[in-house]
Amino acid sequence: MVTATGLPAVAVDNYPEEPSEAAASVLDSTLFQEALLAAAYSDAGSESNPGPNEGNLNVELLGSELVRIGDIEVPLDEILDFGQLGALASKSEASSPVDAHAVSGLLGADGGVTLDGETEDFGKASVDVLSVARLLGVDSLTDEIVDQLLLQVGAGAAEVRAEDGVILDQDGVGGLGQYRVADLDLFLHSPIVEDAAASIHDIGGSIDTAVEDLVGTNLDDSALTGLFDTVPGVPTPSITVDSNMQDTLFESVVAEPITSANQLLTIDLSTGELQVHLDQLIDNPDGSEQGLNALPPNTELIDDTTYPLIAETVHELMEEVTNVLLGAIEDSLDAVTVNVAFYEEGALGTGTLDVSWAIPLTSVVDGNFPEAVDNSTGTMAPVAAVLVTTINTLGPAVSDLLAPVYDLVISDEGDEIFELLINDLKTGAITEPIRELLSPVFEVLAEVISITINRQVSESSEVTLTSTEAAEVVTSFDLNALSIALLPADEIARINLGNAAVRISPDGDGGTPPGEIDPSLTLNPVTVAPGQSTIATGEGYTPDSTATVQLTDPDGEPVGDAIPVDTDSDGSFTVPVPVPADAELGVYPVVGTDDTTGQAAEAPLAVVAGSDICAMDPTLTVEPGAAYPGDTVHVVGQGFPAGVPVVVQLRDAEGNAVGDPITVVPDEACGFITDLTVPEDAEPGDHVVEAEPEDDSPGAEAPLEILPPGTNPPGDECTDPSIVVNPAAVEAGAEVTVTGTGFPAGATVIVQLKDTQGNDIGDPVTVTVDDDCGFTTPITVPEGTPPGVIIVDARPDDGREGAQAPIIVIGGSTGGSGDGDDSGASGAGAGDGDLAATGANVTALIAATVLLLGAGAVMIKRRREISQAFATAMGRMSDDKRSV
Repeated sequence: MVTATGLPAVAVDNYPEEPSEAAASVLDSTLFQEALLAAAYSDAGSESNPGPNEGNLNVELLGSELVRIGDIEVPLDEILDFGQLGALASKSEASSPVDAHAVSGLLGADGGVTLDGETEDFGKASVDVLSVARLLGVDSLTDEIVDQLLLQVGAGAAEVRAEDGVILDQDGVGGLGQYRVADLDLFLHSPIVEDAAASIHDIGGSIDTAVEDLVGTNLDDSALTGLFDTVPGVPTPSITVDSNMQDTLFESVVAEPITSANQLLTIDLSTGELQVHLDQLIDNPDGSEQGLNALPPNTELIDDTTYPLIAETVHELMEEVTNVLLGAIEDSLDAVTVNVAFYEEGALGTGTLDVSWAIPLTSVVDGNFPEAVDNSTGTMAPVAAVLVTTINTLGPAVSDLLAPVYDLVISDEGDEIFELLINDLKTGAITEPIRELLSPVFEVLAEVISITINRQVSESSEVTLTSTEAAEVVTSFDLNALSIALLPADEIARINLGNAAVRISPDGDGGTPPGEIDPSLTLNPVTVAPGQSTIATGEGYTPDSTATVQLTDPDGEPVGDAIPVDTDSDGSFTVPVPVPADAELGVYPVVGTDDTTGQAAEAPLAVVAGSDICAMDPTLTVEPGAAYPGDTVHVVGQGFPAGVPVVVQLRDAEGNAVGDPITVVPDEACGFITDLTVPEDAEPGDHVVEAEPEDDSPGAEAPLEILPPGTNPPGDECTDPSIVVNPAAVEAGAEVTVTGTGFPAGATVIVQLKDTQGNDIGDPVTVTVDDDCGFTTPITVPEGTPPGVIIVDARPDDGREGAQAPIIVIGGSTGGSGDGDDSGASGAGAGDGDLAATGANVTALIAATVLLLGAGAVMIKRRREISQAFATAMGRMSDDKRSV
């Protein structure tokens, strides 16, 4: 379960009643197949919102969602990290029933969105696979095996384009649309891998010992000592070999990461990290080297062939370690020395002969022989001086003696000796433990996560191409560049990167079947502080009807009063939704319920601390983004200086002011909502609404399109039906005149008298509404209608909104004036014997009606309000009277 649902996922079902639509996002995700969140989201509908519309990436709120996995509720950012994503955006456009375009990717300098760019420009997102596994109860991965397991994915990009009723294959590979996945890597940190570094250091020590043995065994000691026979009075020197390559060899392996020859694995022995380059698992069907970006639709990246390939590569990677070590041996032979030492004490303590000569093995190659070191004393010093002079002239002769040993060390035979040693140590200390490590990791990985490249979902319809030909045509197509499913067997969650989708109607049809609705609700802004408001926009509700908008707390309980709204002819509405000043922080779903069908949609509203909003740069949005002259729009500002007046001004494309400015003061959470009315004389075209703080700090602006007045739908005069009935009080058998205004032009209206229980009285009258949205018709109160209040009901025969009004039926000689005079009511009635008994009630009825009518004129009430209004009026006048 999630604490918030209803954010739009990338799927083309946001404008179901319209012939075509498009949607795109950089990232979207679902939990238990319910929409969770979307980033850099945009959509378009061919009739109401054709676009192009854009969505830019803002990852600040992506981690604030709470998710429940198993019995644990955790913030989303504990398992997902989107903070490294680049400058990404999306764009959607639905320009006709047969043309639509959706793209997500890099935001270019020109404001466009593109799939092209350097890999690093896309940035990365990561999934903490280890945390997910443990939250799901998969406990076979202990900290001793692996203590970090991250799936790092380069942000994807996708584009889908439909032209002339055909969804295109834009690049000729991978099916319809085109996609881009930057890269895909699995990072493991393991104590076992980290311990391998110590094993490498031990291997270096073993190589030192092997070199010392190899040189010592193959060096001709007698020939070397024979070089000093010409020096009289010196002892036979001691010959030793010393190898100190261990640290150098160790550094050669851990100084930088090592990558296998097939590019699949990289190991960093200095940190204990193993990196699996999952893109290298791909064999492109066409033999190309495009890797992740030329795959067939719905390619699964991890399957039962994954681990054997990786296990084989571990062995290959260790061979690479061997090669590095072997190469480092030759480069480190300056740390191998043949040490010649002369030592003898003189008679009776008269002095000491102490001369040593350390000959680097590399002197054979570079001819760089160090001088001998003389530490002799006393009477032995003169002999030592002669010896040192001799030693310092023996370089060439020593080079000839050491050359065979040097050649042996660097020869194939030497390499073979060291390789056998290294492999023997490496296999037991490194290779086998790492292979054993990876086996359970990939068993768990296959259970916990599924990775799909070029994920596609499509729908086809039979479309009539000519009068005699029809064919199956793809009419809806949803493309995810990269899709990650968590616990894929149960589809517990899915994360999609790089998303684009379109739906078209090649045969001109499309949309929701008549009589059905598909409500949706969006909020702007989606983040507010306590005391601020958001603008709720509903679409897909019953046209020309009503809906109810309710803010609820994180537990689903109502917060504040329900907000009634009227829907327009497209089934849409916009309405401000306030958040109480004392609201606690959290996610507050806003629910919009269609009053006609009871269907509902909701969207989450994040209520955060004011300081969080103040930390943002100033932003401005206008709802709706297009309006006619005379219309009023909502202007929403966030991130402005608290308490500093802001001047809101409408400007045309040349920057000229249109209408008067509005001054508004941002609240302590740095936000404001204000209404702006478009002047009646505003010219059609592109405009902007700008908001500039009076302290000259940065402001913001948002576009507003002024639509041509001649194209606007009927105004309030044709969408707010009302009736007036004269006279307001009448005798049974008399006629009244019903005048209607605000009804749909050309509609057929049925006028019917009803009692207060809703039962019909007499026959209805049918009338046609004129071009001015009005009508006038007489209707007769039938003979025998008892005195009391009856209702005149007028409604279009197609079920659209109508209107009602009450009138009084009075009896006999009271007359038809309806003035409510008690003396008239108490006199003898003409044939109405029970008038005197009902006179008091008639008076109350007339007075109640006056309350509704106001000085004898009918107060207009829609049918959903009239009964309650009348009951209220009667309660105020006649609580002590029996009901009529």
